[in-house]
Amino acid sequence: MVKYVEAIGLLGALVVYLVPSLEADAREHRHAFAITLVNVFLGWTVIGWFAALRAARTPDGAQRLSQIAQKARLAVARATIDKLVAHAHHRTVFQPRFVEVRVTKVRVAQTRSAEQCDCTRK
Repeated sequence: MVKYVEAIGLLGALVVYLVPSLEADAREHRHAFAITLVNVFLGWTVIGWFAALRAARTPDGAQRLSQIAQKARLAVARATIDKLVAHAHHRTVFQPRFVEVRVTKVRVAQTRSAEQCDCTRK
């Protein structure tokens, strides 16, 4: 009976020791073999085990870039929605800031063209 308990304990310890490798394989990580090597050879140092676990949980480069792009899109969408809701709440007209800059440039251009017309008429 004691042999069975020891065998189950040893098997449980082995599974816990290989958790980073199992997780990398389950997530179909691109560097699963390298993570397994780090786990097997350096996992006994505890720091190596945590490094392998961290590597197994981090997404691949392409997945990471797509996640960053998706988070950026969501942030821009939330900011836009918040701005529109604020304008609707205050019942004001939504006017982007760059419209005022364009209007002043147009006015300056109109006055210059008017001055040129006055100079040619004299």
